[in-house]
Amino acid sequence: MDYKEYTVKDFLHDELFRKWIIYPDHDTTIFWETWLRENPDRRATIEEARDVLLLIGPEEHLPSAAEKAEVWSRIAYSIRQVPEKKRLFVAWRYAAVFAGILAAGAAGWFFLHREKPVIVNYVTTYGETRKITLPDSSVVSLNANSTLKFSMTRNGKREVWLNGEGFFTILHETDNAPFAVHTSDIDVQVIGTAFSINTRRVMTRVVLNSGAVNLKLNGDGQQDVKMNPGDMVIFSTKTNQLSRRKVNPADYNAWLDNMFVFNETTIAEVAAVLKENLGINIKIEDEGLQKELFTGSIPMSDVDIFFKTLSRSLHVVIEKKDNNNYSIRRKTT
Repeated sequence: MDYKEYTVKDFLHDELFRKWIIYPDHDTTIFWETWLRENPDRRATIEEARDVLLLIGPEEHLPSAAEKAEVWSRIAYSIRQVPEKKRLFVAWRYAAVFAGILAAGAAGWFFLHREKPVIVNYVTTYGETRKITLPDSSVVSLNANSTLKFSMTRNGKREVWLNGEGFFTILHETDNAPFAVHTSDIDVQVIGTAFSINTRRVMTRVVLNSGAVNLKLNGDGQQDVKMNPGDMVIFSTKTNQLSRRKVNPADYNAWLDNMFVFNETTIAEVAAVLKENLGINIKIEDEGLQKELFTGSIPMSDVDIFFKTLSRSLHVVIEKKDNNNYSIRRKTT
């Protein structure tokens, strides 16, 4: 193999290169770092191949329509960052790279649709979390059982529609291009910040970690809300009720580390969280038991810890019907 003659496409299909980018280890890192020092003129090609490989993922496959849309949304964003005179060249350069990877018709897609917003959809199932890098390099961690739609116009306006739960780290643009997150209850206007949003149970909850956001509430007679770090705002359009208080954001973002954290939370609330995120149905047969409080952490991968703790502390009987159905009742004396 003569890597000096490789094109971007050649690198994308090279097993050693793919291993270094996707599953790096000591040996491959040493090899490629040494090779780059000896061939500095090839660094730009290597970096371009790396970016493409990270974008399309490790598997060599024919992309879906959604994957093509995501790729072209990144191209559109890259083109927007360069001066007008260079945009056509940049577009065709990326098209040449991607045409051999994403199929022949894809290269023309951007030029046919560049005036329309680019829309990409993301979905997670029960028990699945997903870290998404948006075309503008903002990052969204999408919790289980959630959907996210991202839209970007040619002038850089960025919008997201969320159903479920997500943690957002938004990149601040030098030209202050707007970024908005929409739910059924709230429109979140963002500049550059980190925050989480939960839209479950007919309400929207926003917890701000850093930066600042403005909330436009979709209820009658509600004023806009400016949030500061540590604020939690909950609003429901259905009830038109608004609440705001200070919290520890880490308690609401524990799912990023595949954990649920509860602090004096009712058993009924814990059961609801497990259903929403893992698809587990828990039937609590005693009304008083539903109001009992639970404090502790539950790994998303091992909810049996919750049932064992509950059994010991509250003297209850846990019956497992199948993998997704449980019943809880008090022990009879």
